[in-house]
Amino acid sequence: MLNKSDFNNELKFILLRSIFLDCAAYLISVFFIGFTVRMAVGLLLGTFGMTVNLYLLYRSVARIVNSGGSKAQSFMMKSYLFRLFVTGVIIVISMKLCFINTVGTVLPYFYPKLVYTGSTLFRKGGKSDESV
Repeated sequence: MLNKSDFNNELKFILLRSIFLDCAAYLISVFFIGFTVRMAVGLLLGTFGMTVNLYLLYRSVARIVNSGGSKAQSFMMKSYLFRLFVTGVIIVISMKLCFINTVGTVLPYFYPKLVYTGSTLFRKGGKSDESV
């Protein structure tokens, strides 16, 4: 189980790469929609939402591990639905406010998958952290 400092390190890891991916997504979007503040705000909102989602996931897993796993399935489902609700609220906000690009808001939710897959593929020596 990740302790608080490990989680903070992991959050720094994902946020640094998210900033890079935000810049890359923005530069790619320039070819399609030009330089717009809407896209930048969308990417920032999406990155914020992705960060909140990761924090909520960490909290729910930590709570289950610390409680001994009693009623874990029920709590994880409630936690999942809450995280889905938060994501939905952020996406709806981006759809309702004209100064936020919705695609830019949704894109950062895919960053964790990209970052962790990329870090696995490009790990030095091609070996995993766990030894057999």
